[in-house]
Amino acid sequence: MTNPSGNKSKEIQTLIQNMEAFNEVTAQLQNSYDELQGRVKKLDLELSDKNDELKKNLAEKERVKNYLNDILESQTNGVIVVDRAGIITTCNKTTGSITGIKPQSCLGKSLNEVFPLFESVVARLGKSRGETISQDKDIPNANGGTLYIRISASPVWDNHGGQIGTILILQDMTEFRRMEELAQRNQRLREMGEMAAGIAHEIRNPLASIELFASLLKKDLEGDSEKEDLVQHIRAGVQNMDRIISTLLLFAKSAQPSRQQCDINLLLTECLEGINNVMVPENINVIRKSSSGTLLANGDRELLRQVFPNLINNAIQAMPEGGELSLTTQKSSVHNNGSTKRQYISVTVTDTGVGMSADNLAKIFNPFFTTKDKGTGLGLAISHNIIKAHQGTIDAISEEGKGTSFTVKIPSWDEDFDET
Repeated sequence: MTNPSGNKSKEIQTLIQNMEAFNEVTAQLQNSYDELQGRVKKLDLELSDKNDELKKNLAEKERVKNYLNDILESQTNGVIVVDRAGIITTCNKTTGSITGIKPQSCLGKSLNEVFPLFESVVARLGKSRGETISQDKDIPNANGGTLYIRISASPVWDNHGGQIGTILILQDMTEFRRMEELAQRNQRLREMGEMAAGIAHEIRNPLASIELFASLLKKDLEGDSEKEDLVQHIRAGVQNMDRIISTLLLFAKSAQPSRQQCDINLLLTECLEGINNVMVPENINVIRKSSSGTLLANGDRELLRQVFPNLINNAIQAMPEGGELSLTTQKSSVHNNGSTKRQYISVTVTDTGVGMSADNLAKIFNPFFTTKDKGTGLGLAISHNIIKAHQGTIDAISEEGKGTSFTVKIPSWDEDFDET
């Protein structure tokens, strides 16, 4: 017969053991949970630190990206980068300024499609074993003129030494080319002046003797009108040659301008009023354009009175059938030495006359070069020397059948005059 109380005691004992086991498991689970919660908190902190570090890295990368982009966009040279397939991946705004094409419109397109003139440079780079190459090209600008560009091509390498593309650097050499041509012109004129001065002195002495003998001969031939006329022709020829030699010596002589306030607008007004042998025909319409205020140049008035009448007379003679003569004066700034600015008075004399060919335009400042039936060909050469002595510039543009424009720039009065 079973003992009910004994069975109940066993059940209670088993229940107690199970409760103890349950409590032990619960304690273990609590410890595991607490440990897991600690690890989660630690991971949260680590993740937060990693996120902060990642944000800092992204911000730093964005800063570096913007910094490099600012450098790229601030470049005075054009920069184009193409990948190995010839697709444009980078194009800065200077490239757009040089070529007249918007940089954003170039991205994703082939170099041959957008800039076919540059394709040959990339092709040459492929044959140069990775060495940088340069090539000069003339390209049209947005204003219809010509820009002289130096294109340099270099390979772009990755970290493993493989070529991943090509970088093209576009350098605008237009101003450098102009300054180079100006220096060559100055050197050529200086050499011509020295040679002309020597020849003039050698010719003037025998001319003086010829005129003296012709005068004596005229006295001996008084009463013989026919022979007197012949002698007079000799004297007139000698005097004309002496006048040419005097002009030649004026060209050869180094002008020494004095430092004066010269009102350019007043000087031009005097020219148009008939002073300095300027006579404007009725069939020529004169247009004056000037910025407000008085334009005072740092120049020698008497020397400049040889320059502007000559330019105006040339413009008038270029319009035998009439036309329009435009005189524009304004103040302008020119960069010197890459950073400093100098203020200039700019005078532009424009006609609507016959114009000149490119070949003649390149020679207009050479002594004795003229397109007129009568003339010494020294007017513009002398004008060039006078303006150069003022530390200014004189340039011309012309097109056959459309007219000619001369632009003279002279330092304004508020600039220091360097006589060295």
